[in-house]
Amino acid sequence: MNRSLRQQIFTGLDWTFRLLLAGLFLYAAWPKLLDPTDFAKSITNYKVVLPVVGQDYVYLTAMFLPALEAVAAVCLFLPKFKRSAALVIAFLLALFIVLIFQAVMRGLNIDCGCFGNSEVSSALATKVGWNKIMENLAFLAAAIFVYLRACPPKPRYRL
Repeated sequence: MNRSLRQQIFTGLDWTFRLLLAGLFLYAAWPKLLDPTDFAKSITNYKVVLPVVGQDYVYLTAMFLPALEAVAAVCLFLPKFKRSAALVIAFLLALFIVLIFQAVMRGLNIDCGCFGNSEVSSALATKVGWNKIMENLAFLAAAIFVYLRACPPKPRYRL
């Protein structure tokens, strides 16, 4: 495969993954931005208690996380912020994987809360489980691909 064709394939994959991740994160953020109280209930379902603060983080997270998802999704299309946005999305996906994994290990039978609790979102919601972990791992791979593509090339030195 020549360099030009490989570059075109990688560019096409980059755009595809950016569109996929941006669409997913914007669609996930919108209902949670409209109803943060309902999203706070979804967060509480995971039964994660942090040392020192307990569950006092829930309402702050319910207000901050959807806004962060939306901003990161939009920034995927701004050349100056593409790399940072991909890193934020990769971090969020890794966090979601850990939270879902702990819920599976503890035997919690809950909806993931990914898309809020509106009627349309409830139709898309799935229970936490291994399928959800694998799905998030695939999205994480896409975010890492976008991040690596946004890294500037290293200069090649010749001695």
